[in-house]
Amino acid sequence: MSSSVPGTNVPPVSFPGIASGIDYNSIITKLTSLQLSQNVTLNAQIATLNAANAELININNLLACVQNSLVGLSDATLFSSYAATSSNTTEGTASVLAGATPLAGTYTILKTTQATATTITNNAGAGQSIYSGGSDNKPLTSAYLAVTPTGGSTGQGTITVNGVQVSYNINIDSVQSILSKIQSQVQTATGDTSFTATLNAGGRVVFSSTQQPITLGSATDTGNLLQVFKLSTAKITNTATSGTVTSTSNIGGINQAAAFNSATSANYVTPVTSGFFTINGVQITVDAANDNTASVIARINASSAGVIASYDATTNKIVLASKTTGPESIVLGASGDTSNFLAAARLTTATGATTKVGVQASVRVQDPAGTTTTVYSNSNQVTDAINGVELDINSFTTKYTVTVAQDNTKLISAINTFTSAYNAAITEINNATEPPAVISPQPGSSQTATSASVGGGVLWQNSDIGLVKDQLTNLVSGLLGNPLQDSSQYYTPSQQQYTSLASIGLQLSSSFSVIQTASNGANATSSNPVTTQQLGGTDGTFQALDVTKLTAALTANPNAVQAIFQGATSLTQQLGSYLGQVTGLPTLLNSGLVGVLPAGSTAIIQGFENTNTDSITSIQDQIKQVTDTANQQADMLRAEFTATEGQLAVYQSLQSQLAGFFKGAGG
Repeated sequence: MSSSVPGTNVPPVSFPGIASGIDYNSIITKLTSLQLSQNVTLNAQIATLNAANAELININNLLACVQNSLVGLSDATLFSSYAATSSNTTEGTASVLAGATPLAGTYTILKTTQATATTITNNAGAGQSIYSGGSDNKPLTSAYLAVTPTGGSTGQGTITVNGVQVSYNINIDSVQSILSKIQSQVQTATGDTSFTATLNAGGRVVFSSTQQPITLGSATDTGNLLQVFKLSTAKITNTATSGTVTSTSNIGGINQAAAFNSATSANYVTPVTSGFFTINGVQITVDAANDNTASVIARINASSAGVIASYDATTNKIVLASKTTGPESIVLGASGDTSNFLAAARLTTATGATTKVGVQASVRVQDPAGTTTTVYSNSNQVTDAINGVELDINSFTTKYTVTVAQDNTKLISAINTFTSAYNAAITEINNATEPPAVISPQPGSSQTATSASVGGGVLWQNSDIGLVKDQLTNLVSGLLGNPLQDSSQYYTPSQQQYTSLASIGLQLSSSFSVIQTASNGANATSSNPVTTQQLGGTDGTFQALDVTKLTAALTANPNAVQAIFQGATSLTQQLGSYLGQVTGLPTLLNSGLVGVLPAGSTAIIQGFENTNTDSITSIQDQIKQVTDTANQQADMLRAEFTATEGQLAVYQSLQSQLAGFFKGAGG
């Protein structure tokens, strides 16, 4: 049918009203429009039904989320989780071992000792002494010192002592000449004739004064002489009128940055040769031309030898430490070794190295019954002091406690996840089924006599979805895990009280809201005809979980609480089974699937959708029938008007002929 000209079979009158003067097309269009006006109401009904189906799909999805939340509540570990808490985490921390079920209670840690690792420290004589070959009187560049020439090609640097900056040249000055310069220039500049700068018999630099404190360094110094003299980390002993400082060890020793085959052999007394050496059965390669002490140490640390190597320049010591604590051996060397690094570095017993065997950790603990025991461990992570608990020992200055208790955080989280999903679904059902409020005109107002409505959900006339909500409310507020249903179990009265969600702190709301209008609401006014009032009862949603009440129930009877959530008559089984019938989706619990629909059955909400869809199809048929009838009427009228117009034209032509005839006869 044309939007402007109704009908489908008979074309519109091309020149309507030529004979009669009547606009037939306009008459036909108006009559057809009256006939088609029924479709406006029918199309509105379809829109309402489509909106209802969309809302049902939304509710179905929200209820599926509730099913998913039941999976977490079916986890059996919710009721076997424990936590261990230390009263002093500085002294030590505690944690429950995976899969363990420790004995709850308070444990007192009376004493601990930490485990240490086995170490091997080399003989500091591996490096050349400052006195070797008269090095104390040689220029710094050839005196077995790892000195930095920051003065460019001239090798100049500066060092500040007691506020006096002294210049030196590493290519010319020796240790003795620099010390003489420092002593002379400080005495001259400060007038302190008691100040001395000497190299003692042990190869250590000593600055001393009986007239003023010692100060070292300046922001404008260049070079690394303070580090070379091992004074940068040395302790300065000062009084108001005196001071002294001594190198932390004899100056000289290994130059860890120099290649082994350098001119000074990296300051090793015995030059290091190429090849490999062995630590704990692992071979470490050495290339004398390209390796130095630092690169070999890095190679040891990157290997699977199980040790950590380091070099302390302040003490001239190389140290090997086992990566694991306890009395574990470090095996150095093997018969096939081809490099002499271990001997040259004096890390072997034969060359004077010192081995310190690691010790075990120990924990003296008193359990909740008062029994005291002492346990030992090669590690500072002790797992035998408290059954099922790992203690990480940090230090010990005073006794502390470790409290082991059931950990309810996972259970609380699972309950909150469930209530959040459940409340979202029930709130959506409440909003969708809320009835509208009818507003009647107030006496003396300017409103018309027609009543108006506000609010109301798209499913407010659907009583079936209300029954689903009622069933859900009954399930979550009824008896769950009831011990009286199992004759093989015997419970005391105090144990029998935990048979519902409300009994463990999860209660339904105690009120609900309704829309009231001026005709039935005391607080309504003509300017504000609609108000919301709270009434006693429940809207089906949960209140916030009472954690204190839940904790008390778990303490009194954890088995009864677990039966509420898990088991044949539990929330997860009953609600999961019913929701499967509602959504058509099975509920997957840890124990398996529940709520599977029988073959050929239709889910409850899908049934509601199908009913609406059938209604939509029926209404569409009505619309088609009305439209077809209107078009048939338009076609019939157009044919009749066209025939009438043709007859009128014939009569008008005959009348014209007769008039001409009579006019000719009279003449």
